[in-house]
Amino acid sequence: MKHNHAHQINLAGLLDLHGIEEAKQIRRAVSVGCVVNLILLAIKVFFGYYGHSEALVADGFHSIGDVGTDIVMLAFVGLSFRPVSKTFAYGYGKFETFASLVISGILIAVAVFVTLEAVESIKEYLNGGVLERPDSWTVVAIVFAICTKELLFRFYRKVGKRTRCNALVSSAWHHRSDALASVATLVGVSCAHFMGESWRILDPCASIVIVLFILIPACRLFIPAFRELMEGSIPKHDYEEAEEVIRSQKGISELEFLRTRKSGPFLIFDVIVKVSGSMTIDEGAVIASEIESGLVHKFGKNIRVSVITKPE
Repeated sequence: MKHNHAHQINLAGLLDLHGIEEAKQIRRAVSVGCVVNLILLAIKVFFGYYGHSEALVADGFHSIGDVGTDIVMLAFVGLSFRPVSKTFAYGYGKFETFASLVISGILIAVAVFVTLEAVESIKEYLNGGVLERPDSWTVVAIVFAICTKELLFRFYRKVGKRTRCNALVSSAWHHRSDALASVATLVGVSCAHFMGESWRILDPCASIVIVLFILIPACRLFIPAFRELMEGSIPKHDYEEAEEVIRSQKGISELEFLRTRKSGPFLIFDVIVKVSGSMTIDEGAVIASEIESGLVHKFGKNIRVSVITKPE
């Protein structure tokens, strides 16, 4: 072989007609979810603020994370899948990553704010102050939110299974966990409303519980997004599987180099393999194509692979 052969593939945005229809279904489902979550956010904050329930206000702020997740999902099936361009040679996946960082930052700031408000109320109660009684409509609003979240869970899971979108199914279970978080709000607000002054401290205590439900998804968004922006490698297990796929291809004498990273919904592989010096460029192209096919079979079509074949 007289020349090295570089083989570059780009699968971003190359969806078949069935895939395009699936993307439309996902986008419609997430759009519905985003609107519903915005409505729930407004209802919780409105009734929580005017109904004197810190826990319900905190639960409302919790919905910011739900809206943010929906926005990231819309980017996932929209902007992130745009074909590469001269300006963005590796595609637009980092837009999803950036959105995740912004949303996680907002959630962390909200968690700090809610915690400070709850601590002030608890300190006031411990110093002999009388906390305001939550309005009865706050209980109704929470029950409505729990029922709505359960319906969203069922809707997202149905569409996610139909379109084989794991992200949508995962988001469905997030809605179920939100419903469970609202149960904590319901307990705190109900006790504060129905059981007298001595029980009203449970309302700000419930808002502290909600803070945990805000911080956990915030950290789950922030950590992988930060790792991705820092060009961290894919998980060790996936990396080892990629090595195994490449080394199993016929005609390869050595895997000299494998570098991996993630960009939004895409996995990126940069590969250098050694082959026989007598191999032609066309034969090298076949090997590169087989490596590509093997990685697509293992990791799915949302990958980008660059393979260079070098003579021994």
